[in-house]
Amino acid sequence: MSLVSEIAEYYQHHIEIGELAPEDVPGFREIMAEWEVGRTTSQAVRAVLVRAGLTTPQIVHGQPLGPISELDWAFRFLPKVQPRNSDGCLLWDSGTRGQGYGQFELNGRSVQAHRVAWEYRHGPVPEGYELDHVFARGCRSKLCVNHEHLEAVTRAENMIRRHVAARWMAGIQVRTELDSD
Repeated sequence: MSLVSEIAEYYQHHIEIGELAPEDVPGFREIMAEWEVGRTTSQAVRAVLVRAGLTTPQIVHGQPLGPISELDWAFRFLPKVQPRNSDGCLLWDSGTRGQGYGQFELNGRSVQAHRVAWEYRHGPVPEGYELDHVFARGCRSKLCVNHEHLEAVTRAENMIRRHVAARWMAGIQVRTELDSD
């Protein structure tokens, strides 16, 4: 049995016998501290419990982006997006920060532009997940804000996909589950 399964079963048992209410299941930081595990493991535990319907998701990065108004979207966000390129990407044409991701000011804070596009179309990124620019769908840029090129995946899956994409671009042919379509 994996450590993730063991910890998830512990919480599931305590919920089922009534010792723990679903809303009282610890967040990933508390699980990290209590079980002395890493972030990836604790987020995976929470994701298992959420998928099983035993608790509700937490918002990634501690707080939601907040409302994205039609005016912000139409008059502030979209003018900073280039027309669709040959890969189908909609590239951010404004400020960037950190590792090359587009940045956008929303509700008084600087946030990643691709996350704004995702949350405008799909709502908050589920707990334990992050956004992947899906290489197998033609996405080749961290500046892409096409919500159809984004997918909420676990950190582990995102790292695997990043390495597959890097190998593909280096000319080392590999197949992914998305290539079978």
